Amino acid sequence: MAISLKRFRFKTISILLFIGLIISISNGLFNTIWALFLDSFLHNESYVGLFSTLISIVALISFVIFIPIIEKYQENKVYIYSLAFSIFILFLYSITKSIYLVFVLALIYIMFGVLRAESFGIMYRNESKTKALGKNEGLVYTLSNLGWLLGPLLGAFLLRIYDIPQIFSVAALLAFIALLIFILYKHKARKYKIKYKLLENLKLFFKNQDLRHLYLAGIGISIWWGFIFIYIPLHMVRNGIEKSQVGIFFFLLILPLLMEYIIGKKSDKLGSKPFISSGYFIISIFAIIAFIMNNIYLVLLAVILASFGAAFIEPTKEINFFKLINKKEEERYYGIYLTNIEVGLLLGKLIPALLLFIMPFNYIFIILAILMFIFGLISLNLKNV
Repeated sequence: MAISLKRFRFKTISILLFIGLIISISNGLFNTIWALFLDSFLHNESYVGLFSTLISIVALISFVIFIPIIEKYQENKVYIYSLAFSIFILFLYSITKSIYLVFVLALIYIMFGVLRAESFGIMYRNESKTKALGKNEGLVYTLSNLGWLLGPLLGAFLLRIYDIPQIFSVAALLAFIALLIFILYKHKARKYKIKYKLLENLKLFFKNQDLRHLYLAGIGISIWWGFIFIYIPLHMVRNGIEKSQVGIFFFLLILPLLMEYIIGKKSDKLGSKPFISSGYFIISIFAIIAFIMNNIYLVLLAVILASFGAAFIEPTKEINFFKLINKKEEERYYGIYLTNIEVGLLLGKLIPALLLFIMPFNYIFIILAILMFIFGLISLNLKNV
């Protein structure tokens, strides 16, 4: 007899939230070790950054060109197959010894990751009522950050016992559990079809002034995260800090982001613009403090405190997007909108990689402080919804 979790009458949105939590733990574990894994092959911060930049370019292209796949096969099926292939690649990471194979696997993994992100975002949005969108987005970001909190903590523990390759297997196991839950729940896809024309959608998206401003405003936070997740672990290890402590750092880094549920609820009443602009100004201030500090632990403390600014930005920019469009437009525009994440991650990896050839590491913080301040000014032009 077939087993289905629907017998237990869980709400669809609750199941999706739980799946998202498990995947976030897996992703948090993966990202804790990713830069260190690449550095074990490349042995250079700039090379790790350039390698990661190439991966982000592929992700950027994938976010746009993969939307028809979701339209043709429906988002629930896309999520199942993309997650299954991602799990297989995670297991391959644990046994590969070649940087060339790592590169090929990384390209494939990021493409499936794009499909997972797009399909999951659409499924979650379709289960959310418009009036509760801020609350639900805040909740999904909070649970996601809880996963990113537990993932690095788990990574810190595992790095004391195992080498980096074995940790990929644990990340794969967690993702496999999430896949089983999703399959057992038998999520139903949307009932309507969408029309997808790439060039037309790009033109319509960027012709909309509100969407254009939001797209630009969303790039900044991804620049910040791109820098943090690639370069800070390497900077820590090069300053004599043990690899297991990288997980502790990421745990503390994500801790302030748990307030995103509260921010999401507040944005339903106050609008998203004041939160996004304030968030960038907060990050800018702490980036300046990190630049001034000479002690590695004080630098890490400033970076951790900057996460309070990030907590203002992450859920509210997503809320702003979904409130600017209707449900039938989201499949047409969501993939395009998500490219701002990869544009930001790309710049957050590329800019420091190039700067490290000509200046000391701490000077990157002052460059980022200026950029975050500029993005704060851009955010003042957002439509406050």
